[in-house]
Amino acid sequence: MRFVKATIGAIVIIAAAAGGMTLSDRLLSEPEQARRPSDGAGEAVPVETVAVQTARFVDSVRAVGTARARSAVELMPEASGRITRIAFRPGARVERGDVLLELDDRAEQADLAAAEATLAEADAAFARQEQLNASGSSSDAAFQTARAAQLRAQAERDRAQVLLEDRLLRAPFSGVIGLTDLVEGQMLDSGTPIATLDDLEVIEVDFGVPETLLPRLAVGQGVQLRSSAWPDRVFDATISLIDTRVDAATRSIALRAQMPNPDRALTGGMFLQVELVLDQRERPAVPESALSVEGDVQRVLIVQGNEAAWADIQVGQQSDGLVEVLAGLDLGTQIIVSNLHRVDAGTVVTATPRPDRTAAAEPLVGADG
Repeated sequence: MRFVKATIGAIVIIAAAAGGMTLSDRLLSEPEQARRPSDGAGEAVPVETVAVQTARFVDSVRAVGTARARSAVELMPEASGRITRIAFRPGARVERGDVLLELDDRAEQADLAAAEATLAEADAAFARQEQLNASGSSSDAAFQTARAAQLRAQAERDRAQVLLEDRLLRAPFSGVIGLTDLVEGQMLDSGTPIATLDDLEVIEVDFGVPETLLPRLAVGQGVQLRSSAWPDRVFDATISLIDTRVDAATRSIALRAQMPNPDRALTGGMFLQVELVLDQRERPAVPESALSVEGDVQRVLIVQGNEAAWADIQVGQQSDGLVEVLAGLDLGTQIIVSNLHRVDAGTVVTATPRPDRTAAAEPLVGADG
């Protein structure tokens, strides 16, 4: 009896095990079947494609810079005295040589008049000695003495003119004059800052880049400038100067770029974001989201006949949703950019060109990047 029961128990266990294995095989096979694209009765998978076309790629480096006027100076008088006239308006443009400030010059006017009178006497005395010397009635020593007196009088007259001119402050170059707190009648010492003068027709920007870029730098290279004051504008400049030394502390080299500034949008002291363009090139490009990355392999799905196929490519720079193609694709090749999760190599597809080649593609399942 015990033997019969044991036999029956063994048969039940064996049957249960066989049933479990069959059920496990079914359960495991269902995901695999679900993963396979359903070809039904040979139905093609509809996909959208984008043709490989050229795009512009730019190698650039970003830095921060400080704007400065091409010419900038703090205006200071050469002499001390009382202000008799302020001839400028803060914020206005002045031309080179314009009088900006006048100081009381009555004493200097008197000194000049005295110097001119002395010079007139010296000229008359020299003329008499010259006539006498020519007729032999005067010695050469007297002639030379008269000539020396004339030269001293001329020097005194010139010095008096310079002192008188120092009572006027003139614009050293054309530009825009800054704010001032001066008032007429105020006493002013020489060397006291009066206002600033900036030539804003051209703006210069100083910035630095790593020393490793030195072989790729040249005067005339393009620079793009951006300012938080003008978030919707990009200012185009060019490198005008490259420093002759590398900063030992930062291992960077200083550059200076300049740009026309006719509307005076930028001014000295502004913080600017600088993008230095090192290289520009036209290369084949594909949408970034159509790219599948598996380890060191980059590839895209392309259309060959009426089937999908993988194409291994070498990629370069990424920009604005596009990936630069260095090798592996020809211009005009149709890249699949939709239904990527349903397509694999050998899948029959019905391809429709996508009008916008920059539109984002659906990401590949399991693709990196």
